[in-house]
Amino acid sequence: MPETLEAFLSAVHRTFTEVTRKAPDYFAGRPLRAAGPPAGAGEAVRAAFGATLRAADREEFTAVDRLLDLRRPGPDGSDGRQCDGEDGDDWAGWRRRLDRRSAVRSARAARLAGTMDRREARAAGSRVRYRAGGQGPLVVLLTALGHTDEVWYPLAERLLPGRRVVMWDAEDAAGRPGPAERRLDAVDTVLAAEGVRACDIVGWCSGAQLAVEYAHRRPGAVRAGVLLHGSYPRAATDPASAYERNLATVCASVAARPHRAGRALRMLTGTEGTAPLPSDEHLAAVEALARVPPGLEAVLRHPFRDADALVRYSRSLDGLWRRPLPVPAPGSPPLLSLAGELDRVAAPEPPAALAPWLAGRQGVLAGATHYSLLERPEVVADVCRAFLDGPAAAGPPAGSTGEVRWAEAGRPAGTGRRPARAGAAR
Repeated sequence: MPETLEAFLSAVHRTFTEVTRKAPDYFAGRPLRAAGPPAGAGEAVRAAFGATLRAADREEFTAVDRLLDLRRPGPDGSDGRQCDGEDGDDWAGWRRRLDRRSAVRSARAARLAGTMDRREARAAGSRVRYRAGGQGPLVVLLTALGHTDEVWYPLAERLLPGRRVVMWDAEDAAGRPGPAERRLDAVDTVLAAEGVRACDIVGWCSGAQLAVEYAHRRPGAVRAGVLLHGSYPRAATDPASAYERNLATVCASVAARPHRAGRALRMLTGTEGTAPLPSDEHLAAVEALARVPPGLEAVLRHPFRDADALVRYSRSLDGLWRRPLPVPAPGSPPLLSLAGELDRVAAPEPPAALAPWLAGRQGVLAGATHYSLLERPEVVADVCRAFLDGPAAAGPPAGSTGEVRWAEAGRPAGTGRRPARAGAAR
């Protein structure tokens, strides 16, 4: 079946919304390109989005155009997502309905904390305050050091149907991130409180390293795990982002000399505003996608909210990065790594020590940043569900999104990463 106009416009809507949230004026003087768009697409794009659509060969595509191309429906004309009926010429009204639907979903995710149970678990002197919701197989979300569980809300809201989701802040009640051993003990405590012997586990950023360590420590307690934008200790031969190298130096310095925290805080957070997009269209597309959307600053900079928080975070991260990744043993659970093509916080390429855990389950999300769980929760949820529903299958999960470029076993997936200075939370 041919691609329908509405299915094509649904892919445009996702791409247009993501880009203009980060760079509102991006399409003011730049066209959107597509190979063989359906009849009437140019007029519909202009009516719905006020943007120019240009038919072009894929060799001309920018990073934004390539993202749209990956989101277009398959040969059967369906992208697997719900679409409304044809709207004739009222594409502006059609777009407003999609905008309202997206706003409702975002509001529901923002209110998620109030709909989940707040629970407290104690074991062997350890106390964990966590949120829990849903019914089904248990999924543990491991938060990055220094962050609150707020980073999970959009993804957790999409994982809840058919699963029981638990999550908690990476800091204790006193605002301390805590050493790695205590954080691993917390998983044991929560599983005991939930009355389960095994769980799936999803870790983000430094939480991904903790997920690997817990899978090694309790292989029988982990059915499978997903590592999102993981940041790990790296050997000199491993690829690392400029941010990782910079942050490792800063945290080691602050951990040893806490009086330097104020100066380090100014260097990490910075005061400069958002720079204009480059005049070159291809560079502008990459820069627009790589930006952090407005409204997330308070959530993402929680570890850097003041000098005292930075000292605690530096000690925890410096200690975590001094712990080498463990080697998988017979019976270790299957793990999947999902990185971001435009991640400027954690290097998209995993360290060599992680490769034995992955068995070819290594993907890069096209045009995505370190914060895909906040920016593209529906896509990340699709990948997580596809893998966790069938973790024993060899290679990447079948039926997951086409926005992910999967690597062959032992080979890098390839990225479009460019290094950047420190300035975003991790």
